[in-house]
Amino acid sequence: MCKRAGLLVGWDYGAKRALITHANCDTWECPECAQRMKQRWLMRAEMGARRIINDYDFLDFVTLTSHEKNRSFDSSYCVWQKAWPILYAAIQRRRTGLQFMVIPEQHEDGTLHFHCLWNAGKNQRWLKDNARQRGLGYMVDVQAVGEPVQAVRYVTKYVGKSLGDNVPARFRRVRTSQGWPDIPNPNTMLSGLKWEYLREFSAVAAVMRECQNKRFSLIDIETGENFETVDLPSFLQPIDV
Repeated sequence: MCKRAGLLVGWDYGAKRALITHANCDTWECPECAQRMKQRWLMRAEMGARRIINDYDFLDFVTLTSHEKNRSFDSSYCVWQKAWPILYAAIQRRRTGLQFMVIPEQHEDGTLHFHCLWNAGKNQRWLKDNARQRGLGYMVDVQAVGEPVQAVRYVTKYVGKSLGDNVPARFRRVRTSQGWPDIPNPNTMLSGLKWEYLREFSAVAAVMRECQNKRFSLIDIETGENFETVDLPSFLQPIDV
């Protein structure tokens, strides 16, 4: 359970109750959120692989390396930002319906490698030549993926892996094409509630007073208990008191 962010309260006016729970900080530095996000990306990898194999009959797992002169995260990422759009355009000129999932990995020498699930249909020779022309490394590996479970095995090795201490703010650990399948939001009772984010202790106190005034029950989603019986110091750990 993430305790680095604030709280969420959902108002259920029909049942005259409010449901309260911890929000997720959604950062890879948080062990709880990192594990949850990793599982979500593995599920998306499986979904995308299954669709691509069914629609196009082939899928590759490709590793692209950084140029040997770029021996740091910053320099290799700077080159990648310029090289990827050009390489992508070159692939797309001869490939309709291109779908991809790209996962960066920091190598032992500090440089970035980029692991791609895609249906580009480019062989190793083409990728070696074209990646090099765009300023990337000459080392390229291409592995055919025959089953969705293989895609999950490949992605498991890299998604969520540490990228060191110099990762830029809002750096995307996984990148996908626009058409890569996403996990649909579940249509549950919770999705129909009016949700508010609580960051300060005073906001929690205000919600408790509002529930008393409206004669609403305030329920802790994680335990199902009435919030009045919850250990507040422990529950409100992420809140700035």
